[in-house]
Amino acid sequence: MERLGWLLVLALLLLPSLEGPGGMFHYGGLKAQGFTEREVILPIVQDGGRDTMVLAGTLTMPTGVEGKVPAVILITGSGAQNRDEELMGHKPFKVIAEYLSARGYAVLRCDDRGVGGSTGDMVHATTLDFASDVEHQVEYLQSQASGLGIDPKRIFLFGHSEGATVAAIASAGRRDSPNPVAGVAMLGGAGMDGRRTLLQQNGVIFALRGVADSLVARRLACMSDLFAVCDTIRLDAGADTVKTLNLAFRPLFKKHGAGLTKEQKRVVGLTNTECYGWALSMATPWMWTFLRLDPAEYIAKMGCPLLAIGGEKDCQVLPGVNLPAIAQVCKENGVPCQTMLMKGLNHLGQQCETGAVEEYVNPEQAPDDRVLEALVQWLGSIAGK
Repeated sequence: MERLGWLLVLALLLLPSLEGPGGMFHYGGLKAQGFTEREVILPIVQDGGRDTMVLAGTLTMPTGVEGKVPAVILITGSGAQNRDEELMGHKPFKVIAEYLSARGYAVLRCDDRGVGGSTGDMVHATTLDFASDVEHQVEYLQSQASGLGIDPKRIFLFGHSEGATVAAIASAGRRDSPNPVAGVAMLGGAGMDGRRTLLQQNGVIFALRGVADSLVARRLACMSDLFAVCDTIRLDAGADTVKTLNLAFRPLFKKHGAGLTKEQKRVVGLTNTECYGWALSMATPWMWTFLRLDPAEYIAKMGCPLLAIGGEKDCQVLPGVNLPAIAQVCKENGVPCQTMLMKGLNHLGQQCETGAVEEYVNPEQAPDDRVLEALVQWLGSIAGK
């Protein structure tokens, strides 16, 4: 979870108010029937056959359904996440998987590479690597479809935050395959590159914390300069790179912190400690890729229907700019798209007061029933359920 401080707090916090498999489940005012679950292991051959990693996951299947069922693959956000996207005692992807399976969908959720039962390198992995992992999950379901009772032509992707970008990349990569992805659903997904996402996010988050506009402006100006420096330095993700970046960043932090008190620097994150933290983060392959990767480029190439849901009070991936950006690129490239702005919800799709990150610990269900029901209805419209 080391990336969460600077980037996106990308875990859904859900209330796991469930009985066991096969029982009756209640999510707010919604009811559903049962399902079963099984453990799965997906071997992935890498480096031209010189290396093999495995993804470990859970496949939930609806019970009492005739014929082949559609399937949904859940894709976590940034940071090292297990298959349940577990955080603070909550297991959001477990809840989502069981919710969907109880309504007739097979659902696959896997530990990220290098997490839980999965092997592989998380430290040097990028968003593009995660997309490759998702493509392998699609191939697994399609290759095992007959035995599992899954329809290989009705496999959907659901991604939250960075997972939404991963879903777009994986979908675009399979556009010309015999069995492309049937559709992509996003919650809190971005429609613009990482630089703009981080600048917008930081502006809102610090404003919600009551930081003065003048101080927020200094932080954003400093961030913009940091990004510009990164365009001039080769990043090899090593100790020398961290040192190089820290030395290059120091004058920028001094410049933008000039005239501020020690407390003001602390409040707005312009201290030497923060400077070194940025150097550590910027030296990673993940951040290097994130800053330059534009989700719109992949959304344009998906070739399948898209549902993009944004919470009105999302302070991390701002819906006011990202939903229109997603809709526009879909319109320009003939991608069937539905965007939904849900009032009173935050980045987790959770009822909130202000949308501030600090509110994520509140006990309100996340995502809200409106998000879950919208997802089921959209899936049904595409899958023919």
